[in-house]
Amino acid sequence: MHLEKKSRSEVLDRTYVEAHIEDKAGRFSRKEAIAMVAQELGVPAENVALVRIDGQSGTTNLLGKFYVYGSTQSKNRVHPKYLEERMLTKAERDKLKQERKKAAAPAAQTEAKK
Repeated sequence: MHLEKKSRSEVLDRTYVEAHIEDKAGRFSRKEAIAMVAQELGVPAENVALVRIDGQSGTTNLLGKFYVYGSTQSKNRVHPKYLEERMLTKAERDKLKQERKKAAAPAAQTEAKK
């Protein structure tokens, strides 16, 4: 793996990183990608967020786009929640869906009573 591009945003306290990952298409998880970038940059894995990972036509190489935050607090404040949900297992995502339905049900009942 080698880093292709790296730029910094002081306002959002994050670094934009593009990484070229060789020979990993189909044998690679999102969590492994985050761990590799964290190790390469020497930052904690919880400060790294995967935005997207794309395969390259005709090869087994991948191009990953990551956000590396300065702290966990800045990540929680700025990073989109739907990207974090992609990191969950299927069981965890189903549990989160059920919790959202339960939370929405009482709100819908109070709306209907009015």
